[in-house]
Amino acid sequence: MHLSFFLFFSYILLIFFFSSHPLFMSIMITLQTILIGLIIYYFSVISWFSYLLFMLFLSGMMIILIYVSSLASNNMMKYLIFDFKSIFIFLMLYALMSLYHSKVYILCDSFIHFSNLSYTVTMFMKVYAKETYALTMLLICYLLLVLIMVVKNSSFSKGPLRSNK
Repeated sequence: MHLSFFLFFSYILLIFFFSSHPLFMSIMITLQTILIGLIIYYFSVISWFSYLLFMLFLSGMMIILIYVSSLASNNMMKYLIFDFKSIFIFLMLYALMSLYHSKVYILCDSFIHFSNLSYTVTMFMKVYAKETYALTMLLICYLLLVLIMVVKNSSFSKGPLRSNK
């Protein structure tokens, strides 16, 4: 199961490098975020951390998607055609991951010990605890600032920034 997570993540990363359309790139980044959230949920005691990470990143991606779609020209999305280089790179990644499967399993096994922490240690990991209050407020202010900037940049009174061809 661990190997399939890492292989799927590397495959999405490979597709991301060969894509050029902003919508397709945002879909790939969202899939990577879902996969990272699932991995954090699997290895952690607290499921709220992966949920909060996913929701924050998804809201940020929605804001960035609105901004990029207002800036990008209205191009058709081309189908991604793999060439020999991309297939070769994916096969090499698969071979390396299969070769070092035991080392990856040992690394993942050390993360499982993270879930055996005592209750007092996990209190420090809560999202809205006193220790993480400054970081949480920074994230909230950052998202609010980005939202205000995107709304100002793509004002409806001035019309869309892209041209209709």
